[in-house]
Amino acid sequence: MKGYLLIVLLTVCSTNLFGQSVTLNDLTNISNLANDEAHNYLVSGKGFKKEYLQDVNGNTLEYLHKIGADKKDESIIIGEGTKLSNGTMLRTVTYKSQTAQHLCNLIIQAKNAGLKMNIQGADAINNIYLFDNDFFHITFYINRNNTFGSVQIKQKEFLGFE
Repeated sequence: MKGYLLIVLLTVCSTNLFGQSVTLNDLTNISNLANDEAHNYLVSGKGFKKEYLQDVNGNTLEYLHKIGADKKDESIIIGEGTKLSNGTMLRTVTYKSQTAQHLCNLIIQAKNAGLKMNIQGADAINNIYLFDNDFFHITFYINRNNTFGSVQIKQKEFLGFE
């Protein structure tokens, strides 16, 4: 009987729990995809919808938006990047959320993935966390009043030896 009571209690309590739409692994993988592939992954697999396109410095940025079950906005910007002289595109993905806990979860995922935290600091508006590895430079901005934040993942030029 106690087991049934526990199951009912957990079910009732878990109805107010909501998760974020993407993980840090999703975001780093998206940065490796071409714009159309990243768009398909986010729209088909993660439930985002295209909001609008914008041309910036020769890049077509695509803004995707999702309102989660918790009625909080999440958005992702794809298409930003730097083209190298050899034709390789170093992409940048930006994720924004109105739930600071989503960003805190991503920071925990970065630590668990073994990314090196270079800086933990703050400015007048945000708490700032910088992570780094051989392939990515990841910057977290969490508003000091914990009402929103963003994470920006930039691909790095990797010079391998052949």
